[in-house]
Amino acid sequence: MSDATPAAKAPAPSVTDLQAEIESARDDLVNSLNELKAQTKPKALAKRGQRKVTGFFTDEFGGVRPDRVAIVGGVVLGIVILGALRRRRR
Repeated sequence: MSDATPAAKAPAPSVTDLQAEIESARDDLVNSLNELKAQTKPKALAKRGQRKVTGFFTDEFGGVRPDRVAIVGGVVLGIVILGALRRRRR
């Protein structure tokens, strides 16, 4: 037979340990909420949108991507022409 001893149970955490853990979790939650609040301010959202648009029209080296500029320019020009044609027919 083997001399296997039952696994020693970890001592129960003290009230002070539990309170410290709760306080730490509360601080983490407050920090996360403050970070989320900062990310959803209109100024931060506008900056993020600007970076996204700028990233669409530039390559990884910061140069302009003429193919994408031409595509968007063509779409805008098409919309302007269609609008002008609709006004003429009225």
